[in-house]
Amino acid sequence: MEGNDVKEMQSSFSLIYARKAELAERFYVHLFELLPEVEPLFGGDFAKQKEMFSAMLTYCLKGVANNQSMTHARDSLSLTHGRYNLGRQETALAGKAVMAALEDVLGNDLTREQVSVWEQAIAGVMDLLHAEPEPKPDAERQP
Repeated sequence: MEGNDVKEMQSSFSLIYARKAELAERFYVHLFELLPEVEPLFGGDFAKQKEMFSAMLTYCLKGVANNQSMTHARDSLSLTHGRYNLGRQETALAGKAVMAALEDVLGNDLTREQVSVWEQAIAGVMDLLHAEPEPKPDAERQP
């Protein structure tokens, strides 16, 4: 992501961060509309899941300009979601659910440029779900 894109995204981040709980709520509404078959994977307890979604989204999007935190996010996302064997179609739909939630929550508060940059950032985060985690150095591996 280029410097101007990062600045554009950061200019809207406070709006999104202030409404992250509502964003998480709307994300799951859209996700289950687009992928109803995944709803049973969540076991019905959404409070913790919404909190984790908000935290990870915040972490990933703050890290768009910081490759080191994106490496950590990639490892965390791929390990956490790897067991679900999500395909590119599912993650693309999840990305659409995030964008639909942003539009629901912020509507006209986002400029066209901001929407475009968020689409790029979210697509990048969704791609992280398919990445292989980096192997840990021998010193960090469990025996």
